[in-house]
Amino acid sequence: MAVAACPDNAASGAVEPETKAVAELRFSDLDEIDKLGEGACGEVTKVRLRGSSAEFALKIAYYDNNDPEGEMEVLRRVAQSGSPYIVGCHATFRGPADEPAMLLELMDAGSLSRVVRSRGGHGLPEPALAEVAARCLAGLVHLHSRGVAHLDLKPDNILANSRGDVKICDFSVSRIFLSPDGESRRISISVGAPEYLSPEGFKPNAHAGPRGACAADVWSLGITVMKLFLGDTPILPADVRSSWVKIKEAILYGEPPSFPESSSASAELRGFVTSCLQKNPKQRSTVAQLLAHPFVARRDVEASRHQLREIIVETMQ
Repeated sequence: MAVAACPDNAASGAVEPETKAVAELRFSDLDEIDKLGEGACGEVTKVRLRGSSAEFALKIAYYDNNDPEGEMEVLRRVAQSGSPYIVGCHATFRGPADEPAMLLELMDAGSLSRVVRSRGGHGLPEPALAEVAARCLAGLVHLHSRGVAHLDLKPDNILANSRGDVKICDFSVSRIFLSPDGESRRISISVGAPEYLSPEGFKPNAHAGPRGACAADVWSLGITVMKLFLGDTPILPADVRSSWVKIKEAILYGEPPSFPESSSASAELRGFVTSCLQKNPKQRSTVAQLLAHPFVARRDVEASRHQLREIIVETMQ
C-alpha cells in the first residue's frame, strides 16, 4: 500500500530514507524491529526501511480518523514547514487493515517520563529544565501559528534523542482551530490526561476559540514543568489522583498547583509555573510572554543544552 509523503520533512529534522523517496514507499517496505509503546490511541513500533539502515517510528492508530481534525490531518498541517521542536513526520498512509498509520522520526531516547524514571525518579535540574521549557514553547509557537492546539502536553508526549533534542509528539487528541482559509472556530478542549487538564477543560461542553485553546496548552506546560522538576514527588495527593471527579474538584475549586515550600525551586522557576497556572485563562501568560520570562530567556543556553544532553545520554546507558 503506497504512502503519502509529508511535505518538507527535512525542515523538521527528520532523516530521509536512504534508498528510495518517501513517496515511493509501501507498507511492505518496512521491517519491524521492536515495540516502542502502546497507549489508548495506538501502538508505536521501531521499523527499518528494508535494504537500508534507515530507522523510524511507525504509529498504527486504533481509531479510524477520517474527520478533518484527525491526527493524520494535524501531522500534514504541522509538517508543511517543519519544526526542530516537533517530531518529524515522513509519511501518512493506511495500514494493512486500512487503519491510520504514520511514519515518524525515531527519537532514540524515548520520552522525558522515561528519562526521569531512569534517574531513579529524580527530576531535572533547573538549567536542563529551562532548555526543555524553551523547546516546548518553541514547539507550541509552531503548532499555534498553524492553527493547532496540542491539548495533551505531558512528559510522556515529549521525546528526546541522543543528540539532546527534545520534541513534542502525539497529536491523537489535538484540534485544529483555524480552517484552511484562516477562519477561526471553537474547538473542544475537554481532552487529554486529567492531571494536566486546565480548569476550563473540566467544565461541561468545554469549548474555546484560538486564544482559549492556546491557553489550555500553557496550563499543561506549567504542570509538565512542575512534574519534570519534582520527579516522583506527586503534584496532587494520592486520594485526589485516584479519580477523575476528585481531580476535577481539586483543579476547579482548589488553589492552583504550586511547589511545596520545602522545594528547592528558584524564584524564577516558581514564577514561570505561576504564570502558566492562572486559573482564569485570560490571566494566563501567553507563549510569547513565557519565551521572554527570566526562567527561559536568561538561561545560559550553551550550559543548559549541554546539561540536558548529558542527562539524556546518561539514561540511555
